[in-house]
Amino acid sequence: MAFDANGLYASAMSDLDSEYPKAESARPFLPGEERKFLKLFNEQKFRPRTAILTVWFKYPYNMFFQPIPAKDNITFTNKEGKKETGSKIRFRNGFCSDVFTSVDIQEIVKAGGQIMRILDGIVYEENFKTPSYRNYILILRDLINKYKREGNIVGSNCMKLLGNSLYGKSIQKDRNTRNHLWNEVTFQANFDSHVKNYEKINDTR
Repeated sequence: MAFDANGLYASAMSDLDSEYPKAESARPFLPGEERKFLKLFNEQKFRPRTAILTVWFKYPYNMFFQPIPAKDNITFTNKEGKKETGSKIRFRNGFCSDVFTSVDIQEIVKAGGQIMRILDGIVYEENFKTPSYRNYILILRDLINKYKREGNIVGSNCMKLLGNSLYGKSIQKDRNTRNHLWNEVTFQANFDSHVKNYEKINDTR
């Protein structure tokens, strides 16, 4: 069975229950907060805080559906038949680690996973009361409905495309760019010409 959710991205981005953190309220995650945050996440009580954190987590081995994939460095055979090592996104069970938003972390727990460690990251103390794009999305939604009533399929589809592209542009990045949250030791070990720029966010690590 297949479903096509109509206007899913726009609906999620305009939902009053969505979480959009204020950049100016950001602060570094402190090591002493790990136990408290683990308890909040695993009891699904972290909201309404928001954060971007490096976490270790575990899916049960009998889990059928994983909401968040794992990024694994694996060796595989490419389409030319040659062995290649690289990062692959896979839906699998067991131990995983990566950088996630607090929303993703909560989805992992909601599905039956467990957060084991929080290593580093950024915590936002305050969210916007209203989603940033809400007014724009509501205008697009009104135009979609207006054009549909008028039988203007082209106009309706154009407005829908604008709504979908808003989501795409908000997460767009250069496909060759990778972002990391590293402690000082890891950063020093990996510092080379590939590191274009960096910001120190935590004086304790």
